[in-house]
Amino acid sequence: MTRHVLITGGSRGIGAATAVACAARGWNVTVNYASDAAAAAATVAVLEAAGVRAQAIRGDMARADEIAALWDAAEAGIGPVDGLVNN
Repeated sequence: MTRHVLITGGSRGIGAATAVACAARGWNVTVNYASDAAAAAATVAVLEAAGVRAQAIRGDMARADEIAALWDAAEAGIGPVDGLVNN
């Protein structure tokens, strides 16, 4: 069974590097981003090229309603979340 990790702030920098490391270990990845959709899409492309399922979902982690929506969308897109990196 492949596991699924949700990474907040996962579109650039440390978050993107963490996403790549998780994908290299076979984890499916949901990347959260606040504003840079292009960077998030580029990170997803790298993850998919590594052979895992990946998706990018926008959300402001300072808003409780958007956190809940992110979690719901992550699970709807890939399945239950097994790990969280709150970056």
